[in-house]
Amino acid sequence: MNNYDLAILGGGPGGYSAAFRAAELGKKVAIIDDNNLGGVCLNWGCIPTKSLLKNAEVMDLINSSSDYGISVKDIQVNFDFIVQRSIKARERLSKGIHYLAKKNQVDFYSGFGKFVDNKTVDINGAQISAQNFIIATGSKPKSLSNINSNSDKIVYSKDIFSMDTLPASLTIIGAGAIGAEFAYFFSSFGTEVTLIEAEDRILPNEDKEISRWLEKAFKKRKINILTSTIAENIDDEKILISVGVEGNSSGFGLKNLGVEVTDNSHIKVDQHGKTNVDNIYAVGDVIGPPWLAHVATAEGLYVAELLCDLTPTKIDYNSIPNCTYCKPEVASIGSTEESLLEQSVNFKKAHSFFNANGKAVAVGSTDGFIKILVDDSNHILGAHIVGSNATEMISEISVIKSNNLTIDNVLSSIHPHPTFSEAIFETLLQLK
Repeated sequence: MNNYDLAILGGGPGGYSAAFRAAELGKKVAIIDDNNLGGVCLNWGCIPTKSLLKNAEVMDLINSSSDYGISVKDIQVNFDFIVQRSIKARERLSKGIHYLAKKNQVDFYSGFGKFVDNKTVDINGAQISAQNFIIATGSKPKSLSNINSNSDKIVYSKDIFSMDTLPASLTIIGAGAIGAEFAYFFSSFGTEVTLIEAEDRILPNEDKEISRWLEKAFKKRKINILTSTIAENIDDEKILISVGVEGNSSGFGLKNLGVEVTDNSHIKVDQHGKTNVDNIYAVGDVIGPPWLAHVATAEGLYVAELLCDLTPTKIDYNSIPNCTYCKPEVASIGSTEESLLEQSVNFKKAHSFFNANGKAVAVGSTDGFIKILVDDSNHILGAHIVGSNATEMISEISVIKSNNLTIDNVLSSIHPHPTFSEAIFETLLQLK
């Protein structure tokens, strides 16, 4: 039986980040996964969907080419090629993760890992032991039982990559990030899209101004939006379920170990990612929200350094960027205006609209704005962006907020002109 310092169940962002960091710090490490390394994010989520969305972006550009004095005729869409392109992107990156595992001398076991005891895992009949374990098994989509439709019509995001033709009509149930992204993607190629959300607005976790702005943009794209609605009888060609996720914690033998799991299948951990079993930790989606790849990575790195006797910086969960890659893009960090009002927190706010931004006007991407909220000491409480390059610009805000910088700290730096990021500078200047 092979023995390790650290063994990790799950090869997604949380798992492989922890593995590589621990290996760099001298530990003997193994990863166990019954799929390719990279997890849902690389294989079915973040990466391949962004590849799909690039195709939608190209289609949008072609359709608006006359705005740039260019005429494009006889547009043909090869949907199978589009899907295969996204698959090639994930395969390329998956090979990169496997290469890094080999480079860092991390052993990879392909198979389903199940705990025998708190020191041993069985992998399809073979066993390995470890001093410590990290559970990074991710999440799986929630299902719905109230949909009255043929089961062959119902798909989840993973199923998109097995489609070979575009559906003529599509209902998407759930208007969070995944629902919004696929609504944008399919509508770009002419699918009649209906987006249904039980809450009173799409992207219900975002600042209300941002949600309303995106809703107007989607309606211009002729996406049918039904909010405050429970879906039941649906006649569209396909029905995409995107109502959230639950922890992927069943089948791993956790019950026999006494590892505490919530009713919604998330593993309970303390502030250090430790379960109630001394040598077993958990990171990523399996421990609950926020269900984001970059959070899983941060948690994986934190636990790895902790197990290597370092003192890692605690994760600031109030400074985590959220990104939605539709058009216009949406990105946010920190508190919404609504939450601050509910808490009776004093704040100032300012907006900068991209229709006044030089770069946005020059390239023809003026839809959207930046909204920043600051406290009485001029520290950022929250920032919200809807528009082109929002998911890139939010990183600057993340650095500002996580380092507790003030408006003056930022305004002392010079932003290049013309850029979209100038809007951050201009928004903060209003708040000085």
